[in-house]
Amino acid sequence: MFPYKFLFAAFLLGMMSRTAFAQKELEGDNVTVIKDFDARLLESNKLSVPPALPPLDTNTQLQNYVVPPRPLSLQYEAPKLRPIGMKAGAKEETYNGFAKAGAGAPKTFWGEIGYYFGMKDKFDGKAWFRHHSLDASKNIDNQRFANNDFLLNGNYYINEQIAAEARVAVSADRVQFYGYPHDSLHEFSRERTLQKFNLVNVGGRVYNKERNSNDLNFSVAPQIYVLNDYYSNKETGFDLNINATKWFVEKHALRLAIRTDMTKFTDTVTQRLNNIYLQPSFTFHSDVVKIKVGGNFASNRDVFSVFPDAEIALRVFGDGIQIFGGANGDLRKNTYRSFSDYNPYIQIRDTKLKNTRFDNYYAGVKGNLGWLDYSGQVNYSKASDLALYQTLYTSEGITRFHAIYDTVKISNIQGTIKLSPIKDLTLTGTLSQNFLMDPYNQSKAWGLPKLEGNFGAVYSALEGKAILKSNLYVADGIWFLDPEGTAKRGDVLLDLSVGGSYFFSKNIGAFLDINNILNNRRDRWRDYPTVGLNFLAGITARF
Repeated sequence: MFPYKFLFAAFLLGMMSRTAFAQKELEGDNVTVIKDFDARLLESNKLSVPPALPPLDTNTQLQNYVVPPRPLSLQYEAPKLRPIGMKAGAKEETYNGFAKAGAGAPKTFWGEIGYYFGMKDKFDGKAWFRHHSLDASKNIDNQRFANNDFLLNGNYYINEQIAAEARVAVSADRVQFYGYPHDSLHEFSRERTLQKFNLVNVGGRVYNKERNSNDLNFSVAPQIYVLNDYYSNKETGFDLNINATKWFVEKHALRLAIRTDMTKFTDTVTQRLNNIYLQPSFTFHSDVVKIKVGGNFASNRDVFSVFPDAEIALRVFGDGIQIFGGANGDLRKNTYRSFSDYNPYIQIRDTKLKNTRFDNYYAGVKGNLGWLDYSGQVNYSKASDLALYQTLYTSEGITRFHAIYDTVKISNIQGTIKLSPIKDLTLTGTLSQNFLMDPYNQSKAWGLPKLEGNFGAVYSALEGKAILKSNLYVADGIWFLDPEGTAKRGDVLLDLSVGGSYFFSKNIGAFLDINNILNNRRDRWRDYPTVGLNFLAGITARF
């Protein structure tokens, strides 16, 4: 115990002595400050503790999701958008019907009437009739003709997408064979030189009025015609055209057409000419280029022909300048109907119906500058079994024509222009120049022109009440054989015509046409001169 007591006594003595020293009084009343108190912290070493991310948890955990049921769709009427504050433009007055009647010299009559009828979204149609006759017998014996045409057409809209069309067309044409030497003693009665063409054409079509949800368009179009003439020649034709178009992204078109074209002709014997066509193609459209790739596969009498159907068009300067080129081909039927349409003085007896095979290659440029619409192109074609129209001098002295076939290579340059240099004035022009190379067997391309042109001008005045027009037709001479068998060329055609019309009221007007002012009497067909100076005047009505 002694050490602990000793230590405790020493501790008490130390504390007592410290207290006694602190209580010692300072000597005097003044304190002298030798130095201001300066407290400083000693510099310390900075500890660097860099942060560290915890390790990634790469363990895969199964998650459970709870998807609430989808609410039922609500049916509601779509909102209607209506323009606000849009001023409607002036509505042009429309007319459903028109009529035209006139007479002129030499002894000309014209009558025409047409009417449109329909019920919105149900059906629509039109009826039309025209009569045109001319008798210039006082100048050239039996120079007369009469044409009568009637058309009834209607569309019935079955529903929003499907529609059906029906069409009936009737023609009754009369011509005279006035191609004989009128300065001789020959005199032929009207009945002896008469030719009649009676044509009935009935057709129809079932098609989709609007593109369906599958972007598919289709049509089925059958038609039949019957043609009779004054000499008991008869021809019937049946044509069935089925085609469909599938659109991709609303601009690329895949097309397929199947067509059967059958013809039967009877005079002293019966001839048949039947063609079947399969025509697939695909057309790619972009803002700069259009490319069409396809073919035309034709069959006739177990002879199979393949033609290209390809074209490429490049927009160099928008719609203003477009260049194009392509290749195509076809079998074109030569029938009594096509012969008589081109040359009404044809002698069909002993003529064989054939197909003309066309292989065609072309290139050109076209464009629309707003005030100017133009197109120009060059063509090269090989026409196998092309129909030529050679003169046929009958024993009684009347000139007729019969068709012969030959192979001809044709180079062609053609152009079309339409422009409006000033307001209310429209100028048009079309010019075609054929360079007919010598046929393989014949010395000339009989009955076919090389140069043809049509130029016109139309001016509208008095706010559309008056219209002035002018036309110029030009063509070169036609090669033919004279009675001695010598090749000769006819005269050039220059046919200048002017005319005009004026509406006295909104429904009634008058017209005047002066044709062939230059009194050109060129023979389009050998020994059949055209009518010289003639005019036609009358009234018009719209209702």
